[in-house]
Amino acid sequence: MKKFATLVALVLVAVLALGMTGCSSYGSLKKAFEKEGYEESAELEGYNDKIKEEAEKDELAVTLHGLKKVDGLKSTVVLILEFQATEDMKKLYEDSETVKGFVKDVSSSEGVKEWLKAMEDAGYAKGNCLVFTINPLSVNEVTNIVKNA
Repeated sequence: MKKFATLVALVLVAVLALGMTGCSSYGSLKKAFEKEGYEESAELEGYNDKIKEEAEKDELAVTLHGLKKVDGLKSTVVLILEFQATEDMKKLYEDSETVKGFVKDVSSSEGVKEWLKAMEDAGYAKGNCLVFTINPLSVNEVTNIVKNA
């Protein structure tokens, strides 16, 4: 009986651990952007360490991904900030006027779940990922890709 109780306890711990770990949305975002002609950009790799260093000062865990699409003379760069936790994403939003400047019509006064839903509905986030474009002419295209990812 003692072995059975130990086995049940181990299974419960494993289930709880799996339930508490977040599933990243970056894979589905990357796939959706690649479908529209975007490719990962190696040009931003050097910035990832700087982003992580700055984020660690605020105790945030974040990874930067860059995607780029060149269409004739038009070039569109998309930045995807992949967070370990949605709470970290909201904290960055609340603490950064720059991020608030990119995101329109979303209030941080709601709880985390409501805020995330508003961000996803607006096309600025998907799960644990926050998405920005550098090209203001491509905002509608990018937000539509995020919404449909």
